[in-house]
Amino acid sequence: MATRSSDWLQQTPGVDTVHQLDMRPSWDSEPRFWQDVLTEQLWQIFAGTQERPRRRTTEQAPGQESQEPAPRYLGVKLLPKDTLVLSPATPSPSSSEGSRKGSTGLGTVGEGVFSHMAQELPVKTYQFLKPICWDPEDFENTWNRPDALPWQSKKLAVPHSVEKIRRLEHGEPVLATAVSSFTRHAFTCGRGGVKVWSLVGQVVEARFPESYLRVQTQGAYLRTCLLFSNSTALLTGGHNLTSVSLWDLTAPSLYVRVELPCAGLTCQALAASPEDNLAFAGFTDGSVRIWDLRNQSVVRDLPGHLNGAKSIAVKDQHIWTGGLDACLRCWDLRTTGEPQEYQFESQIMSLSPSPGEDWVLVGTANGQQWLQPSLGGQKHMVGCKDGTILGLKFSPLGQWWVSVGTDNLVSVFSMPMGTTVVQVPETSSIMCCDVSPSNHLIVTGSRHHASVYQITY
Repeated sequence: MATRSSDWLQQTPGVDTVHQLDMRPSWDSEPRFWQDVLTEQLWQIFAGTQERPRRRTTEQAPGQESQEPAPRYLGVKLLPKDTLVLSPATPSPSSSEGSRKGSTGLGTVGEGVFSHMAQELPVKTYQFLKPICWDPEDFENTWNRPDALPWQSKKLAVPHSVEKIRRLEHGEPVLATAVSSFTRHAFTCGRGGVKVWSLVGQVVEARFPESYLRVQTQGAYLRTCLLFSNSTALLTGGHNLTSVSLWDLTAPSLYVRVELPCAGLTCQALAASPEDNLAFAGFTDGSVRIWDLRNQSVVRDLPGHLNGAKSIAVKDQHIWTGGLDACLRCWDLRTTGEPQEYQFESQIMSLSPSPGEDWVLVGTANGQQWLQPSLGGQKHMVGCKDGTILGLKFSPLGQWWVSVGTDNLVSVFSMPMGTTVVQVPETSSIMCCDVSPSNHLIVTGSRHHASVYQITY
């Protein structure tokens, strides 16, 4: 934030900010920029130099301070004593002493300005799950492109450009990715476990994850992971594991909170209901299991695809499963009847439900992308890639989606026609992707690393 959001404080090169604030008085007799008493008083309030009358009560001693509201220093109100200062729980190995002086989790203006805040705030144990202070630009509801009209909103726009801002050195093929804009963390899943990366700071190449959730069972390995919509839990599943594990991300130290039994089954797809109270897993034998997370019980087992349920999508009260038998199935969770079936030309590799419309996006092994009406009806093709589609994901607002695969391209397509908007090359096949809930980040997984892309509208 210090590099982007403190531009209002113009610093002179080579001069320390604290000295500037100390040497420059809060009033300037020559020249004088205000001509009335009201403006001068407003400036004194803003600079924190206004003399406030102290009210004395009968119980207060003559030399005792009165209880006054906390003053504002340079427009920043001092926080109460029970407020947490948000900063990274673990400093980045690549951070230096100089960079720590220049920026903090709240955006540093000068040590003298916030020294009183540091004295007021007690030391507390920081939890892993905590909101990171985003820059104001990240929540700005304007579109700053020159060709945009003033009332146009980025919430209704498609990306103008996609720029790679970070490389996460996972060290083995990344099979699944997830990104949280609430805690600003990325999750990369490999066979050996899930690595958790902090996205705070300006590191171009990250080699040291913040946490590593390892597979402890001998001969077992992971195949997929899923982050809950509220970023409070992470599901992991794989081969030769007796259960699907639910990791608690709200604890200071990450641990498995719930074990969802699936002995003898190999999990390769995960999904959760919008309310995060149901978990779904697709297995290589074609079946799909549903658990109730409130009591960890098995709600239902769905028979399914002959060659395995490769992908799962939950849309309203329906669950969609795509398999290697090129058949798309739709199960109604309110009934026990047979599913609706839709046949495709090629194996179904990935699914993504539209957040706001009645569509399910289907990616196939021959590179075709289809929009299937979730209420039934005729599908239509929306774009095509030159290789197998290994992953696709709708944006949180449903205006566009990202698609990756064996063509080594991160491709962004717009709704509803599937027009190619942006394409960014990678050095190898891209196996998975995810979009942050803030609509600002894309994370992809490749052979040995994951990439973080920033979206510009």
